[in-house]
Amino acid sequence: MLRKYGWRWMGLGIVVLLVISVIWTKSAENTVRWVPSYPQADILPVLQQTQWSDEDYEILLTQTGLGRLAIINLLEQGQFQQILQIQQAFFDTPEISCTPNSIISREEHTVDSQGDIVAAAVLAPLEDGDILISPNSHTLGWRNGHAAIVIDAQAGLTLESVVLGEQSTIQSTEKWKSYPSFLVLRVSGLSALQRKEAARTAAERLAGVPYGLTIGIFSEKYTDGLLAQTHCAHLVWAAYQATGIDLDSNGGRIVTPRQLANSPSLELIQVYGMDPKKLWK
Repeated sequence: MLRKYGWRWMGLGIVVLLVISVIWTKSAENTVRWVPSYPQADILPVLQQTQWSDEDYEILLTQTGLGRLAIINLLEQGQFQQILQIQQAFFDTPEISCTPNSIISREEHTVDSQGDIVAAAVLAPLEDGDILISPNSHTLGWRNGHAAIVIDAQAGLTLESVVLGEQSTIQSTEKWKSYPSFLVLRVSGLSALQRKEAARTAAERLAGVPYGLTIGIFSEKYTDGLLAQTHCAHLVWAAYQATGIDLDSNGGRIVTPRQLANSPSLELIQVYGMDPKKLWK
């Protein structure tokens, strides 16, 4: 009799956990994208100036999501039109769909009226070694996010550890244009050559590594040899750890995309679908 009721209570407990998981997952999907509560402004007069103050850069950040480095880069190239396109995408409210990308996780993308994934964002110019972070993936309701390192900006290539059961692989930066929100970050204090070296290290040492959730818990967080496993944030962290830079903002045994996003060693290039005042705090 006790065994009979024991199984019933166990079954009920599993059902309750599944219901809680579904509710928590749906709750996570409501935080997929931030939309400005302030109006879109005419920034062309600011762009046409010959010099810019801190206040001007602040205006451009809140209107476009572009950090100072990206603004300077685009203005030096006379890319006013691209800045305006980035501003329009920053204020748009695209259609969003959330679909499974593994047995336990889901991922959001912008879609067209037929539900097909489409690019809604306009990326700022990237450089080798830049770091891409998105909160648009979650596992059983935990918005763990995703991260990647740019290994060839000219070719539009990243290295990413995507999902459980797969190896880290080269991907296209084009996929990032369909995330409803993301950050583009750059390690400050390093030359372009040093960042390029970090990207080269990632491409040579971190490609083809099995996905592993427990790296840093049941195994060393970093080793000078080839890694036995990695995951998205760990891969990015390991690429720069090889140069002596620790991008883990809390310095713990594990590293997450959110911890990378809060690293004081990173400078904002672009924010999209996230509050430029808060980023991913």
